[in-house]
Amino acid sequence: MKTMIAKIKVKLPKYWKFWGLLAVFSAVFAAFYLWGIRRQNNYFGKELYKEITVPKGFGVEDIAVLLKKEDLINSKGLFKLYVLLGRRSLQAGKFIIPTNASVVEVADLFGKGSFQEKVTFIEGWRIEQMAQILPKAAQMDFLKSAYTKEGFMFPDTYFFYNSVSGEDIAKTLRQNFDEKISPFEDKIKESGFSLDEVVILSSIVEREARSFEDKAAVAGILIKRYRNSWPLQADAAIQYAKDLNESVCSSAQDCAWWDILSAADLEIDSPFNTYKYAGLPPAPICNPGLDAIKAVLEYKETDYWFYLTGSNGVTHFSKTIQEHNDNIKKYL
Repeated sequence: MKTMIAKIKVKLPKYWKFWGLLAVFSAVFAAFYLWGIRRQNNYFGKELYKEITVPKGFGVEDIAVLLKKEDLINSKGLFKLYVLLGRRSLQAGKFIIPTNASVVEVADLFGKGSFQEKVTFIEGWRIEQMAQILPKAAQMDFLKSAYTKEGFMFPDTYFFYNSVSGEDIAKTLRQNFDEKISPFEDKIKESGFSLDEVVILSSIVEREARSFEDKAAVAGILIKRYRNSWPLQADAAIQYAKDLNESVCSSAQDCAWWDILSAADLEIDSPFNTYKYAGLPPAPICNPGLDAIKAVLEYKETDYWFYLTGSNGVTHFSKTIQEHNDNIKKYL
């Protein structure tokens, strides 16, 4: 007997190759589209934000051209497609755009406004002062964040969304510090100090003098004292130690940070008491700006061993302890 095997013919739909290729193409396009609109913008400049103005009457094409010209989006086509597919409305006005935002984030800003607040941190503030000008919900999160480190929260003007977390604020400040310090890596290596030591010295210099020339001269004196095993005798370091546990205030403006020292304060037993202990304090005492960091790395060598800053902000230098004591009587 012969075994009969039925042959079954499967009739494929007409144009099946076309539809199959179309499905594959559509899947690839969808994957590329979703990746492209959520990918962070490739921006190689130093700015964290850019402010742009969109005149009334600008359409999607005009805005896409403007954003691409300012290097705020990776692709004009993806931006236009995302806006048109979602039927999103774009508003005119002034906008502050993060330079690393995705197409989705940029388009959403234009649709509902930026809802960002301008925050300015002053050179020489400590992290508690910085926290006090943040939204209440972000203050404790900022102070507790693993990214928050005294001396490395770069003082600058920032723009944050109202809903930003304290941790993201700290991360942004640290990122800005890393970008600002990057050009000085070679100078730091040549200085003989570690990065932490440079920041510690810079934080003292920031609090002890005002102009760049005075900062450079003060840095020279402090480094000379350090290398000759002298106590640094920096009042600002003791102010920091004094206020570690004592200051409680409601705002950065009315708090008791950086109080004038009394004779008794000079006896505080703390590693930050640079009258009692030689060498550098164990950590920075504030967050220095770029001028103070430059002053340490480009410090000025002088014959001076002493300095003081008068109530009018002018720094007076002297070569001997007698001259220094005379300056104390004159200017304090």
